[in-house]
Amino acid sequence: MNNMDWTIEELSMVKDFEFASSKEAMKYADEISKIAKEEKYLPDIHFHYGRIVNVKINKSTGTSPGDEDIRLANQTTRSV
Repeated sequence: MNNMDWTIEELSMVKDFEFASSKEAMKYADEISKIAKEEKYLPDIHFHYGRIVNVKINKSTGTSPGDEDIRLANQTTRSV
């Protein structure tokens, strides 16, 4: 999975991104939303303590993360 350090949970890819401020966290979530819209793929995005963004990419097909899932994970990691 390209050493992205995502965790596999119940056939989904999950990762927490921590930021110095809630403003930075919100900006990052907005960037992910734009990427996901372009890809026609909507991940679950949750905020914790105002500074941690939890991203969950649900599998697109099959029983394990596929190419589309991994591509979205790569793009969200790159935008940090």
